[in-house]
Amino acid sequence: MSIKSNFLYFSGRFLRLFLITLVVVFFVILLSFGLSWRSWLKFSQSAFNGKNQLSAALSQLKAGQWQEAESTLKTAETSFKSGEEALESLRSSWLPAKVGLGSTQLNDLEYLNASALIITRSAIQGSKLAQGLSLDDVKDGNFNNLSPERKAAFLQSLIALEPELNGLKANLNLALFNLNHIQRFGILWPLRGQLQAVKEQLASGEDLLTESLPILRLLPAFSGYPETARYLIMLQNNDELRPTGGFLGSYVRADIKNFGEIENLKSDDVYHLDMPAIGKTQYQAPAPISKYLKVENWYLRDANWSPDWPQSARQIQEMFIAESLAGGQEVPTLDGVLAITPDFVANLLKITGPITVRGESYAPENMQTLLQYNVEVAYKDDEISSWDRKNIINELINALKDKLMNLPLNQYPQLITRLNESLNRGDLLLYFNNPERQAIALDLGGAGEIKNVSGDYLMVVDANLAAFKSDAVMKKNISYHLNTEKQALKAELRLNYQHTGGFDWRTTRYRSYTRVLTPLGSELIDIKGIDRNAADFVSYDDNALGKHVFGFFWSIEPGKNGEINLSYQLPAQLYENLNTNKVYTLFVQRQPGSRVESLNINLESGKEIIKASPQNLEGEIKKNSAYWTIKLEKNQALQLLTK
Repeated sequence: MSIKSNFLYFSGRFLRLFLITLVVVFFVILLSFGLSWRSWLKFSQSAFNGKNQLSAALSQLKAGQWQEAESTLKTAETSFKSGEEALESLRSSWLPAKVGLGSTQLNDLEYLNASALIITRSAIQGSKLAQGLSLDDVKDGNFNNLSPERKAAFLQSLIALEPELNGLKANLNLALFNLNHIQRFGILWPLRGQLQAVKEQLASGEDLLTESLPILRLLPAFSGYPETARYLIMLQNNDELRPTGGFLGSYVRADIKNFGEIENLKSDDVYHLDMPAIGKTQYQAPAPISKYLKVENWYLRDANWSPDWPQSARQIQEMFIAESLAGGQEVPTLDGVLAITPDFVANLLKITGPITVRGESYAPENMQTLLQYNVEVAYKDDEISSWDRKNIINELINALKDKLMNLPLNQYPQLITRLNESLNRGDLLLYFNNPERQAIALDLGGAGEIKNVSGDYLMVVDANLAAFKSDAVMKKNISYHLNTEKQALKAELRLNYQHTGGFDWRTTRYRSYTRVLTPLGSELIDIKGIDRNAADFVSYDDNALGKHVFGFFWSIEPGKNGEINLSYQLPAQLYENLNTNKVYTLFVQRQPGSRVESLNINLESGKEIIKASPQNLEGEIKKNSAYWTIKLEKNQALQLLTK
């Protein structure tokens, strides 16, 4: 028999064998589906019914139909439990489930059904919580329309929610965990878009709960129960930037009692305290304030000299009490000191909408500029005395308070989001005399303390000294370059500030006493761009802050650029950590109220980089270098892992 004949013979046999195998596999698959078709039918019907019932319940929840939603959700729960039973049956009756591919597909369905069941049970839990908080019997569902008794009951219910919300958050996290385990390419591939949308919604819900829980823990501090809560709120103008956020031009005294009832809310000009205290209080001003503002004594308006808010808040409280007593005013025991910038108020206006005071509309985009014009210039045209020029702030505060108190409940999640944004940016700073509440403020990220970190650290702190409101027209760019040199880490910092304004009622030449905070033990190499003697340059370890400080005074004329280049060697332990543990970390702390157009970071580790984080920032990673360009709107933590 020829080779060709042999080939045809064996090819024919192989083909027949292959066809027989296909037929056998086909009949086995048919048989497996025949044995399991009832389970497949049960699962598909359960999944379809559960999905429709869950959708209907969510619509009922949005409409505030709590009891109807709870009933529908319980029906959906029954459907998904039935689907769970069907999938368990398929594990034993469906033949492909015995092998890898079929088992993987079944796993995906189980993850999906488990997530649906968790979401449904979470919605039932949420519905019960909402029923307990419902204000459906109150006009517009509005907190401000409640009687004092109902306000008390409502806030007490909110305060008691923390354990329940923690459980709800854990459930959402578990549902998200299950969905993230579904294979990208598998039986659920056609639903990938819908699954991604569900994951994003779950992540948003979890984020909202994460944001809400710390604020909920602080609610008792502002409830005014069982005793009236008394706070001093400092208004920081970041157009005249100071270490903790801005010049302390005005303050507010706020007293709250009986679960949210505002007993007192009144602002005043800080000079109404400072002026009567002249010659009666004796606080020695920090040297830069004394020299560049030409004052000997230290007053409340300049009390936020420390960039560490807890330190400044204690100083503010002490001076407020001393100056009030010097002026013959009674001072109640304070529960804490808060600070806000105009950006915080603008953030609230994004929720409430514009407010109208004295015939003018204050919106997020014009609020700061319009208010400054009215208290610096327009009051003269209105024949208002300079002593009373800031009375308009009281009207603004009360108008905003009324808007906030009349917010419908469905806008509260947005309010929580805005509050967290302001806390993260430092536009709202908290300090409590009660240690437990202060610990909550620290956890919440709203305490404004100088961070204590084990790795590299950078904070640039500007203090506008007699430069009017010139920070409004300054474009600030910061560059940070790290490299290894002679078995040490060398840092190079460049500050490039551009003055885009002129000489007018609002702006003049920029004058700043700037402090650069670095790790304790850093050593100066060089500084360029200033005359050290003329700029009163200092370099010292500040043990109170736990940082090494480089300080100097500089000025920039309108229309000009100013640039300072500072180089210094970082402490030896940071190089040792990179060399031994292959890790480098940098924490950049944002000065509250500051407007930094860009922070450019170039980290040259001298070693091959395995991973750089966070990866969601705009940047570029090369073999031995990492680059980032950041709009510094909040604190940033960066890390390099090297070989």
